[in-house]
Amino acid sequence: MSHESIHEHLLISARKWARTAVDAYLEEPIDQDFAVHHMAVAVEHASKAYLASIAPVLLASERQPSVDDLLVLSGNEDKTTKGRAGLKTIGGEGAILRAAQLLGPGHKAPAKLKELRESRNGITHMGWGQPVTECRELLAAGIEHINALLKALSTEPDGFWGTHLEACTALVAQATTEIEIRYHAKLRQARERFAQTTRSLSEAETAELVSSLSALPTAALGSLVVPAECPACGHTGFASGRDMLGDYLEVWFFPRQFGCRLCGLTLTQSELDLAGIKGQILNDSEEPDPDWEPDFDTY
Repeated sequence: MSHESIHEHLLISARKWARTAVDAYLEEPIDQDFAVHHMAVAVEHASKAYLASIAPVLLASERQPSVDDLLVLSGNEDKTTKGRAGLKTIGGEGAILRAAQLLGPGHKAPAKLKELRESRNGITHMGWGQPVTECRELLAAGIEHINALLKALSTEPDGFWGTHLEACTALVAQATTEIEIRYHAKLRQARERFAQTTRSLSEAETAELVSSLSALPTAALGSLVVPAECPACGHTGFASGRDMLGDYLEVWFFPRQFGCRLCGLTLTQSELDLAGIKGQILNDSEEPDPDWEPDFDTY
């Protein structure tokens, strides 16, 4: 196993675990245990990738390493009987501390980094996680540490985080609400789905697809369904909800959910304001028709 392959293998693994952690955080409801556990694994592998980029022997155990361990880490795996299968390396906590030391005095480890590691151990060994309210801070600590390592490795963050870069930046900044983070992540994912669906289609085929799917409402949450522009792909989706009689006998529509068949975007009631999908008057008649349904050509 070469110097480069150890470093690259660990960085690829760190990227996989990190992206999966953010995926779990963006799910509804949050899969907190997966998010925290996977981010902690990503931090460990990223720390080891940084150590290996300097010298693979830095991955050797804090305790007296075996000769076979040193042979594998020095690129002489063929001289061992078990090869990499028998390799014992430094533990996660030790790798993080060793990496922090090599990052230099200017590097300040995030305050919650140790707690992230401890939470991962609790989840792994006993199924004990942290309260949901602490999930964001733990993930932010992991993201900060990994970003410091990426800078030292001269690796661009967008290549590591992919489509989650904006969400990760917002998590660390602490200036964006969790609803906003999830909303913008949903829009990015929906746009990618739409682009992937239409990538191989001609303009005529795309137009036909848009025409056919735009006419089909998604599953409704409420008795009324009203067309609305999709904030992700810009085509027609449908808001569903309920009606209510106003003070002056107006019939008001109150949306509770939005869905778009073209890009797969779904929004919950808490995200509708961000999308600009709000309540509206549907009817000014004095006696609302109980069997009334919206005219899709009008609304």
